[in-house]
Amino acid sequence: MNSGMSDLLLSTLGKVLLPAAAIVGMLFAARRRKLSYADDLGLKAPKLGVAALCIALWIVLITIEEQLTGSIEDAQAKPWPDYPAIIIVLRVLAIGFIGPIAEELAFRGLLMAALRRMRVAAPWAILLAAALWSIIHLQYSPLLLALIVVDGIALGSARYFSGSLYVPIAMHMIGNLVSIYQSLA
Repeated sequence: MNSGMSDLLLSTLGKVLLPAAAIVGMLFAARRRKLSYADDLGLKAPKLGVAALCIALWIVLITIEEQLTGSIEDAQAKPWPDYPAIIIVLRVLAIGFIGPIAEELAFRGLLMAALRRMRVAAPWAILLAAALWSIIHLQYSPLLLALIVVDGIALGSARYFSGSLYVPIAMHMIGNLVSIYQSLA
């Protein structure tokens, strides 16, 4: 394996291992703080009707966002270089699956639980979590950051109404997988 490929593989492994380690760390920290995985973090089965409605509305939202931003160059998915198959698989794993789990656990799980314990009203907790979540996406333009806040509100609302973190995790994965598909198409 040449040096360039080794560097790319190590970098990509980091994109998988860092959020995976964050998930383990957050779950460990939650357990040490005696948080309930089911009640505080929402790691429990959702009501199926609410989950289906949230996912359907999410698909409508991302479709509308695609239509609104279709002519904006900065909003278009960037094509991936001609990566080797192992890099593509690891990137899909990191961006499509592990990243959404880590971000949802942090923002719609732990943060919203902390805000709830502080007696912050649900709409404000959802908005605050969405705004803070957008900060980790500062690499994007102001327009895209605004859409990320809207997406964060949708994800937080899904968490609140479904009572389950699994719903926003699934929604987030769908959004990221659509973006990956666009980058690979």
